[in-house]
Amino acid sequence: MMRHHRILATLTAVLLVSSLSAAQNAVDTDYNMTKFGQAGMKFLEIGLSPRAEGLGGAATSIELGAASMFYNPAGMASPSGERGDVFIAHTQWVADIAINAVAATYQLPFAVVGLSAMSVDYGSVTGTRMTNTGVVEFPGDIDLATTAIGIGVARRITDKFQAGLTARVVSEDLGATSGSKETIVVFDAGTLYRTGIAGTVLSMSIRNYSQQAKHQDESYDLPLIFQIGVSMDAMDVIAPSEDQKLMVNLDATHPRDRAEEALFGLEYSFMDMLYLRAASRVGRDYTGAEANTPVAVSLAAAGAGIKYEVSSLVLGFDYSWTNQGDLLGSVQRFGVSFGF
Repeated sequence: MMRHHRILATLTAVLLVSSLSAAQNAVDTDYNMTKFGQAGMKFLEIGLSPRAEGLGGAATSIELGAASMFYNPAGMASPSGERGDVFIAHTQWVADIAINAVAATYQLPFAVVGLSAMSVDYGSVTGTRMTNTGVVEFPGDIDLATTAIGIGVARRITDKFQAGLTARVVSEDLGATSGSKETIVVFDAGTLYRTGIAGTVLSMSIRNYSQQAKHQDESYDLPLIFQIGVSMDAMDVIAPSEDQKLMVNLDATHPRDRAEEALFGLEYSFMDMLYLRAASRVGRDYTGAEANTPVAVSLAAAGAGIKYEVSSLVLGFDYSWTNQGDLLGSVQRFGVSFGF
């Protein structure tokens, strides 16, 4: 057992060093600036699960059931119900933008399959255009439309290892002239490994992998994100308890269009019914007034949730608050889940 703990400590230290190295890279001004504006369809980066975002996005190693389709598809292999589950969420984003998402999974004999959908409501957007003579015109409101519909599959290959894959058809219509609508297929993949030591889970995911998209004559990449993570139950090490858990989650992200970040989230649960969450991140503050100012370790997100079993149903409600900086303000997320 001591040997196992040494191995676990070594793996955790490696991930911690990688995360801190990523954060240090984020502070480097030259490296940071070269990555700005390298991706389009930025809505694909927005987290949709209140539970995951209450952990600051440090959720690669967390099994979210159907909501895993938006994070690490491997988590689909463990739905909250015996046969499957349903996830519904609403995100009140900045600038009065609203994002709605739904996902569902079902357990088949050989794997878990899932369906997901999301849409972005931009509200009323006033259109502007400039003529060849430099005159600015206002043709009226623009009808913007953004959707993503996906299908996924995940399987628990062994009692410790599971993997998942999703494919989404993403469509973005900028509502302007011809060539303003683009539809493209996006893939996500992930793995999850239980070490069997103190509830520790190691994971990795790659999100938004695709060919280049194109609006009118301009081609661009999508916001590809590679993420690795580790989570463990600190209570299992400090003071083992059947009623309480303290999950410690640490993720390191490598995005295409910004510097690396280290994400740190805590989730306390009591009787597997009440959940409290908080998170911080180390990286660069892209939302503040000064782009060159590194983020200090501070509260980046907080959230809470409840889960209750009624007969064969597992009902859950989650809420999260996320700090998006002085310029953008805060973001709130609400979600419900049904395991059946």
